Amino acid sequence: MATFEIKTKHSINVKGDYIDGGLAIQISSMFANPLDEKEKVHNAFMRVHGVDLKTEGYLNTGYLEYKKI
Repeated sequence: MATFEIKTKHSINVKGDYIDGGLAIQISSMFANPLDEKEKVHNAFMRVHGVDLKTEGYLNTGYLEYKKI
C-alpha cells in the first residue's frame, strides 16, 4: 500500500470559501492513481480541512495533483 500526498493545483472557491493552491492531505491507496478512490479523498479533505470538494466537482486531476511519498 502506497502513501500519497494530494494537493490542490491552484486557488479554488468552495461554497464561498477561498481555498489556496497547495492545500494538502495524505492517504494510502492500493491504486497507482489515488484519485480513483474519490470517496476516500473526499473524506480525507473533510476530516483534515473541513472542505467539501465533492459537491463542487473538484475531485479530479484538473484541480488536484498527487505524488507518491
